[in-house]
Amino acid sequence: VVIIGAGISGIVSAAHLLRMGISVTILERADNVGGAWRYSLQPDRDPPFPSIRPPPPEWDDLEQPWVEGLSSEEVMSFFAPRGPVYANMKSRNSTTIMRTSLLGWPEGTEDYMDHEKVLAYLQDLARIYHVEEKTRFCTRAETVAKRESDGRWLVRTCELIATPTSYTLKKETLEFDAVVVATGRYNVPRVPDVPGLPDWKREFPSRISHSKQYRTPDTFRGKTVLVIGGFISSMEITSELTSNGAKVYESAKDTMFDFRDLVDHKSAEKVPMVTRFIIEADNEPNLVPSRRFLDDNTPIPGKVILEGGRVLEKIHYVIIATGYLTSYPFLGPILEQPSVSLQDADEKAITTSDCRTVHNLHEDIFYIPDPTLAFIGVTHFVSTFSLYDFQAQVLAVVFAGRVRLPSEAAMKAEQKRR
Repeated sequence: VVIIGAGISGIVSAAHLLRMGISVTILERADNVGGAWRYSLQPDRDPPFPSIRPPPPEWDDLEQPWVEGLSSEEVMSFFAPRGPVYANMKSRNSTTIMRTSLLGWPEGTEDYMDHEKVLAYLQDLARIYHVEEKTRFCTRAETVAKRESDGRWLVRTCELIATPTSYTLKKETLEFDAVVVATGRYNVPRVPDVPGLPDWKREFPSRISHSKQYRTPDTFRGKTVLVIGGFISSMEITSELTSNGAKVYESAKDTMFDFRDLVDHKSAEKVPMVTRFIIEADNEPNLVPSRRFLDDNTPIPGKVILEGGRVLEKIHYVIIATGYLTSYPFLGPILEQPSVSLQDADEKAITTSDCRTVHNLHEDIFYIPDPTLAFIGVTHFVSTFSLYDFQAQVLAVVFAGRVRLPSEAAMKAEQKRR
C-alpha cells in the first residue's frame, strides 16, 4: 500500500496497516513528518487572486530557468509549500479527542496545546510505530493511475535531492496494490472572486494576504485590519489581533457556522460581506500605479464597499480567511473535475466545482467505484485525531481482508441517503 502524506492521517494509516502485517510506503514531499503541524517562520508564497479553482499541476516547476539562483530553502518551499501554523497557534480541540488509540498524552498535558507539542506527538507516533523508516521524504506523488491489465496502481514520483548549492530531481514509477490519500485539507488557499480585490493585491501586495500566511500579530499592532471569513481561522486570528492592539472588521455572510460571534472584544466589529474594493484615483493622472510604496502607518488609499452600501476606509491590511480548496492534482482529470458542477459530474468524480467536498466515498473513506483507493482525513466539519485514528483502523481491517465492504450498489445507495 502506498500512503500519500505523512501528517496525522498518513501516520495513523501507516501504523495500523503495519500492525496488520501489510507492507506500506509513505510518500512525503516535506523533509519530516507532521503535515500541517510543521511550523515555519517564513510564510507560504502568495496564492493567485482570485483562487476559486485549484490550479493545474506544474510538475516541471523546478525545471524552469527562473529557479536558477534560488537557495535550497527556497527550492524546498516550492516543492513542499509551507503550512498554515502560526507562532502562537494551539490545538483547536482538547486532548480528549486530540489523541489516538496508539499513543496517549503525557500526564499533566494541558487540554489545548501549543503547536510544538502537537508536532512532537506526531513525531513520537511515527517513530514508535516505525512509520519514519517506511517514509520517502522529499518525495511527491505526481500521477496516480490504475493499470487495467492487472489492477495495479502506478504512482509516478519525484524526489528532490538538495544540497546547499544545488539540487536534482529523481523521477520513478512505483507499483502498489492500493493507494491511501492522506494529504490533508490545508494546501491550496481559497481566495474569493471579489471585484477589485486583485487590484488591491497587485498594487499593495504586502498588505493583502491569506490566513495561511499569517504568523504573528506584531505587524498589525495599532492598525485597522479587515478579516474576510467567518470560520475558525478568522475567529482565531481576529482574537489574537484585537488582543494585541489592532482594530478588526470581520466580514462574512451570516451562516449557521459563523464563528465571529465567539470574538468578544470591543475592537472587533462584525460587518456584512464585501461587495467591492476600490482604489482611489492617483493625484498624478499620467502615473501608472504599480506596487505603490506605503509607509507602515499609512492606510491603503481605497474604499471597501459592503453589502447594504456601507463604506470602510483607512484599512491598513486585509487577511483572507476563507479556507482552502480540496485538490488532489496527482489523481488526474477523470477523478478531479473542478470545472464541473456536482449535478453534472459523473459517478467517478472525486472533486467537483464546489472544491470542498470529496464525493463518491463510502463512509468518507473508500472510493466507491474502486475501494483500493481510499482517503483518510477528508471529513469537512470534524477534524480530530481520534476520528482519523478510527478511520485508519477501519481501513486496516478492510485492506487486511478481515472485513468486507458492502456491494457497490449498496454503497451508492448509502451515500445517496447521506
